[in-house]
Amino acid sequence: MVDMAQYIAPDDIEQRRAKYRTQRRAPEKKKGMSALMFWEWIIVLGLAGGLTITLLTMTSAPDPKTQAADLVVQIKAAALGRPMGNPVLASLPTAIRNKQQAIVSIDKVPQKICVMVAWDLYRFGTITINGTTPARVSAAKLAELCNENDTASMTWTARMVN
Repeated sequence: MVDMAQYIAPDDIEQRRAKYRTQRRAPEKKKGMSALMFWEWIIVLGLAGGLTITLLTMTSAPDPKTQAADLVVQIKAAALGRPMGNPVLASLPTAIRNKQQAIVSIDKVPQKICVMVAWDLYRFGTITINGTTPARVSAAKLAELCNENDTASMTWTARMVN
């Protein structure tokens, strides 16, 4: 025998299902872009623009190794009295020559370039950086002399081979 207290009418089942469906229904989506979404896109575009600018400035900067090699060529040309072309730095090297030696000087050499140029030139003469001529030349000593100021003043006394 069926207990009538436990029996649920079919109409009640439908009402309960309808109530359950309305409770689980997802909220309706708003049309258009929310303010939060707008600011997220602004941030993403700003970061992408900043990255692009950073990459462009990094790739357009002159290479210190290339500048150092070009400056060594200019200094050697000045020592020999040859034309030097366009200046690598703000000015061209100046040279004083006689029969035994040539003295070439240049001012405002950036630190990185100074170390590389001095390292290349010391084998062919005496190098003086910011008024100091090292007794023993090493990469560490050249870096120390070149890093005394923001820019260095270099003088190279070239040995002239007859």
